[in-house]
Amino acid sequence: MKKVPCALLLVAAVWLLPDSGSAAVITGACEKDQQCGGGMCCAVSIWIRSLRMCTPLGNEGDDCHPLSHKIPFFGKRMHHTCPCLPNLACAKLDDNVYKCLPLVPSGPGLR
Repeated sequence: MKKVPCALLLVAAVWLLPDSGSAAVITGACEKDQQCGGGMCCAVSIWIRSLRMCTPLGNEGDDCHPLSHKIPFFGKRMHHTCPCLPNLACAKLDDNVYKCLPLVPSGPGLR
């Protein structure tokens, strides 16, 4: 059995793709939180700093930034992470390490 070089397979795959014009279409691009669905915010892309993308709110254990604003934020976000889900808080674990963790109950009779 002959081996086909990976480059040849890549060229064939690109050649078979339909022509989509000269511009790339980026789905999920946004400018403000209001353009994203529920449970999401408009955060800076980690790949292209000049691009903002609709990004899910932080789940338990996800990285977060302590200065992330609540949802909706009417300005432009400066970080690539969204705030944590409502039942979570952005907690500092170590120097420059923050994670979304469950809120600790507080109040009379609770420790």
